[in-house]
Amino acid sequence: MTSTLACADQLIDIPTARKIVFEDFRYEYRAEPTVGGEIQNFLGLGIGKSFELDLRDFRPAGGQSVNTLDLSYNLISAFPGGVAPGVSFGVQDAANVTPDGRRFFAVTTFRNTMDEISGNVYADITLGFQVGSLTSPFVGVSVPFTSHLYLLAEDNGFRINAGLEFRPSSRMALRFIVREQRTLLSLSATSRF
Repeated sequence: MTSTLACADQLIDIPTARKIVFEDFRYEYRAEPTVGGEIQNFLGLGIGKSFELDLRDFRPAGGQSVNTLDLSYNLISAFPGGVAPGVSFGVQDAANVTPDGRRFFAVTTFRNTMDEISGNVYADITLGFQVGSLTSPFVGVSVPFTSHLYLLAEDNGFRINAGLEFRPSSRMALRFIVREQRTLLSLSATSRF
């Protein structure tokens, strides 16, 4: 079975055409490991077969916490093996309070089976376009080294992010992320209602 954690609506910061499964929820805590560093909390919910809602609490380094949400509609899910890409539309930062601001997006994610690695392991390629506070095309990849260790990289048209993701189980992930000159650590878990 495919990792539910791999079915979330963001790679690092860019949206993807992967959805949290209906009746699942995902919590992620992401922080800069310094005193007064950036902190983000995400609570993502799979709503029905096509929608995902992500509630976010964001505190920039040395700043005040702000709350916002992301909403996406998954038109079609990606078929493994590159048969058909996933397609999603939505909005990030609907409240327009984060540094990247409100962005409407259209995105497609191609999911390719990695036969060289045992288990259901996929490499994802995401291509999209965003309009709003940031207007640009974006691209991202998730490439497995093993069934538990993934390389993450993305370019939102304004900033390049990269990271390593370790998945000790199908419902938990630990991340080391580099965004500009910042290092962020992340822990996420997925569960069923």
